[in-house]
Amino acid sequence: MAAIILAGGLSSRMGTDKALLAMGGASLLESLVSRFAERMGRVIVVLRADQDVEVEQSLTVRDIHQGAGPLGGLHAGLTASPDEENFVLACDMPLADPELGLWILSKLSGHDAVVPMLARGPEPLHAAYRKSCLPAVESSIAAGRLRMRDTLDRLDVLYIPEHEMKQRDPDLRSFLNINTPEDYREALRIIGTS
Repeated sequence: MAAIILAGGLSSRMGTDKALLAMGGASLLESLVSRFAERMGRVIVVLRADQDVEVEQSLTVRDIHQGAGPLGGLHAGLTASPDEENFVLACDMPLADPELGLWILSKLSGHDAVVPMLARGPEPLHAAYRKSCLPAVESSIAAGRLRMRDTLDRLDVLYIPEHEMKQRDPDLRSFLNINTPEDYREALRIIGTS
């Protein structure tokens, strides 16, 4: 299995590259790679073509389809992965728990993907995917249908309801997204009190 971390977002609301934000003595991306490499072994980091980022303990790859957003990142990560089962994570989830990722991966049997379904909607960037999803992802990109939900609609997806996710992550901290400076300050506050 592999962890695929998507770090190629534009970070427009943050005003600076989120992957490089300081988080507990390392960058946000370095912290995630270290934690997920320890539990999953292989980590693949997907970047935009213009990003100059290197992270130890990971294979760094670039988007193949520029401007295709998270779906393009998923495509590049699955293409690079030698593994059939992959946990895909956005790099702006600093509190993501590798143990929760392993549990989500354990539900993949018989499905193309396993996606948490929270009250606010699905979390396709904290989910498990089979490498065999690639043709559906490629077809969506070719058709210009770049919303993750459009591709999920074409796959056999097991959605895990929020109440089940809360049994493993009561405060849903793994799903905290950093999109703004305020979100970043909140994540630092939580980490400081853990």
